[in-house]
Amino acid sequence: MTTEKVDLRGAAATLLMTLYMHAFDARSRRPILGDPYAQDVLDRIDYDAAALRRTTGDTSAVVSRAKRLDEWTTEFLVAEPAGQVLHLGCGLDSRPLRVRPPRTCRWIDVDQPEVIELRRRLYDVPDHVESIPSSVTDEAWWDRVSTDRPTLVVAEGLLMYLTEEGVHALLGRALDRLPRGVLAFDAVAPWTVTASKWTPEFRAVGARFHSAWDRSVFESRYPALQRLDDVSVYDMAALAEPRLWLRPALFVAGALPPLRDSMRLHRYRFGR
Repeated sequence: MTTEKVDLRGAAATLLMTLYMHAFDARSRRPILGDPYAQDVLDRIDYDAAALRRTTGDTSAVVSRAKRLDEWTTEFLVAEPAGQVLHLGCGLDSRPLRVRPPRTCRWIDVDQPEVIELRRRLYDVPDHVESIPSSVTDEAWWDRVSTDRPTLVVAEGLLMYLTEEGVHALLGRALDRLPRGVLAFDAVAPWTVTASKWTPEFRAVGARFHSAWDRSVFESRYPALQRLDDVSVYDMAALAEPRLWLRPALFVAGALPPLRDSMRLHRYRFGR
């Protein structure tokens, strides 16, 4: 089998960590997400297995996050089969294959050009799934987005890597251009931004977090948004973790606000 040599730096390189954890979960006796595509894609990539193996302690959190976003995406597609999904910072995530969007839906994957090129080589996605090679913070790619469809904007493991200005520019364009829809994303607590500077796996690839979540600031900036969900990723992980020896640590994390709130999933409705 020919493998793809992956040479990514910064936030783009973290997509391999996520992919590795999806595959690790899929191989377990009781998968949480059960991504059926992750291992096959991982087998086709030339990567440092030892470095990625150190990330598996976060597997239950990462795959619980993905599972909930899959559920929200499916819920949107059932309600709006002719809607539009903007899958931002898609990385090597198989979400359009897992949730199987109907052909009546418009699905757009957006990520850096080198990531989209790699994604095209590794995945055989349906022909009604479009891809745009661009930084999510660029304005030009929005010209390709439909402005007459209800839209789900889903951003997993993305916003924390953007500056605050980048986050608000991205969300501002979505709210200005789209008639109605749903925002679904994860965000991190302020202390994790500092901690990310010293995380060995992040330092090895030159990645770090740049922005944190403050609900009161966010909701005062976007008063028209209607909050639907605000969920601790670690609360979900503690309930779903199949490795019994890890459950006590996750329940402790869920009982301590700084750890419980270190990563949360948010969902908001916008428009009429």
